Amino acid sequence: MPIFSSPSEARMGSLGIAALIPCPPLPNILAEWAAILPLVCNLASQRDDYITTGDIALRGRLSVGIFPRLGTFSGLARLLRRGTKYLDHASSKGGSSRIVWDVKWGSIFPCANGAAFTAISKCLMSRGKTPLQRMPGALPSEPHDTNCKRPVAHSCPALGLGYNSFKSEVGDYDSPEGCAKDEGIRRHQILHVYQLYQKPIRYSLRHRVDQLRLSALGQTIRLFLFICLAVLLCLLGGYGSATLVVCTSLSEIVALNVTIRRPAAYLRNNETHDACMLVASHENATEWHLYIGDRGIADTILNKPMFVLPEGRPARLAATWFWFANLFQFAAMTFVAAQKGWDGVWMLVLLTTHWAFRGFLYGRTLAHDWLEREGVGAEVRSFEFGGRYAMIGAIQVFSGSASASWMDNILVPHPRREAWLKCLRGEKLTDKFGPHDAKWLKSASDGSLASADVLRRAFRVGVTCKTSL
Repeated sequence: MPIFSSPSEARMGSLGIAALIPCPPLPNILAEWAAILPLVCNLASQRDDYITTGDIALRGRLSVGIFPRLGTFSGLARLLRRGTKYLDHASSKGGSSRIVWDVKWGSIFPCANGAAFTAISKCLMSRGKTPLQRMPGALPSEPHDTNCKRPVAHSCPALGLGYNSFKSEVGDYDSPEGCAKDEGIRRHQILHVYQLYQKPIRYSLRHRVDQLRLSALGQTIRLFLFICLAVLLCLLGGYGSATLVVCTSLSEIVALNVTIRRPAAYLRNNETHDACMLVASHENATEWHLYIGDRGIADTILNKPMFVLPEGRPARLAATWFWFANLFQFAAMTFVAAQKGWDGVWMLVLLTTHWAFRGFLYGRTLAHDWLEREGVGAEVRSFEFGGRYAMIGAIQVFSGSASASWMDNILVPHPRREAWLKCLRGEKLTDKFGPHDAKWLKSASDGSLASADVLRRAFRVGVTCKTSL
């Protein structure tokens, strides 16, 4: 089997179309590989709509790039045609949906901006310098012995029991022996807390370069450069790659001229209280995100749409163009897969350039640019709880919410849960509990109150928790 194809095949490809600027022969395996890789590696996945909505939410505009995934144009066409119906489904596609529990209001709803929330959370977490802090299992007023095996005797008026009447589960968690013993049965919970606030808006150099690129002059220069690139590719025999360059450059101009607006309530608080919203992938998660502070910011990220789509004839025309652009892109990529030769190499170069441009120049800074451009700041800290009741109870006490209905899907209503909530409110219990339930109530309520006190101190909210059980 020959390693190299004949010179005529290398210059003309399988369809016999000669290049005006001849190129050296290619090995057969390299020509076939380069022809099929862009088609295989750049197909849109089920998460493409999800990613597109997050991209638009953070940018505030449509963006195509040099080499969009095959199927992205079709998604943009459906976005402009279906509007809010598209957004309702796109934020929860690809198994990336999030559930939001509004602790203040008691409501539960899916996260409205899943991809944007994920990007913003990752960006804020990357800024955090404080290590993971383990929450205490006992009230801070209780002294411990030097070996930290269990708290000393402390009365519990609500339950009619003292620590000396049973071995505290909290003490087991705090001791090394208890940690090793309970490692297999405890399900530790990680809570990332974001205290949001407004800060002065900063415009970076990259923002100014973007503004210049988005101007009429910048679009004209960009179109001229891409036309020159397409002509060069045609001279080299890369007809499919040249078609793709023309298609994406025209689509980028159409995308930039589609007006995306921010809603009237964007980053505005329509209530008098601050936010306290808990986010997780599902009710049985082990990693949670708590957004507190400026409610306008938290409500915009988690509950309200971050952009408004245009309507009318211009939007329909843009949708029609993107539908045809999807066909042109499909035709160009399948043509290259059939043509082989240097056309596949040029398309692979375009794909690599697109990945480098998106990944290194924009992918990691998109959320950061949004935070700086909108003047959004956050103090982030992470905590580890010994169990779910300690975490949920700490959030309930920390928030000061009068309603506990928000936690019904996480902690199912039960007489013991209701007694635990009374303990958190400092109410005296009228029901009688056995030693096991009394021990559980004491441990769970102490862990919740002690953790809530840590949250207050960490975020300078309120004063030390002095509720006595």
